[in-house]
Amino acid sequence: MSATVSIPTPGRWVALLLRRQPHQIIGNHDAPYLQRWYLIPHNRVINLYLHKFLSSDDDRALHDHPWWFASLILRGQYIEVSQHGRRRRRPGSVAFRPATFRHRVELIRDSHRIPACDDMNPKQSREKPCWTVILTGPRRRGWGFWCPRERFVPWQNFGAGGCGENQDRP
Repeated sequence: MSATVSIPTPGRWVALLLRRQPHQIIGNHDAPYLQRWYLIPHNRVINLYLHKFLSSDDDRALHDHPWWFASLILRGQYIEVSQHGRRRRRPGSVAFRPATFRHRVELIRDSHRIPACDDMNPKQSREKPCWTVILTGPRRRGWGFWCPRERFVPWQNFGAGGCGENQDRP
């Protein structure tokens, strides 16, 4: 996964927000994972984002965050997968999470059949976007993915190699 990590300047922040253009696109630009709008100018104390999830988190590992956060689902829904199990999050659902909480988001798939297919194949159904508001505290730590046997992989190193599952293949 690639990430656009640029932070808009105060003047650009307002212009993009008024044009309803995301401040950040996370993932590949041709198939983005997430669009992010800054609802207040980015700062070191507290941040407020509008997120539009366009695809599920990588299913190879759970991840944590660099800050505590609270999320409110506005529209759409998803399954939150954590070490505690799976939980459906619907509009109005609020979650408070410490930075160390490990989870991943699975978007709900469209249940409509694709006309050319006799059987419903989950890979051929579309994921439904989900809109959330995220409140974060100050950055306190690095973040990344938690692989089998409690092995931590920083987000910058995860990429196509993931937890190393592709390295064993010839």
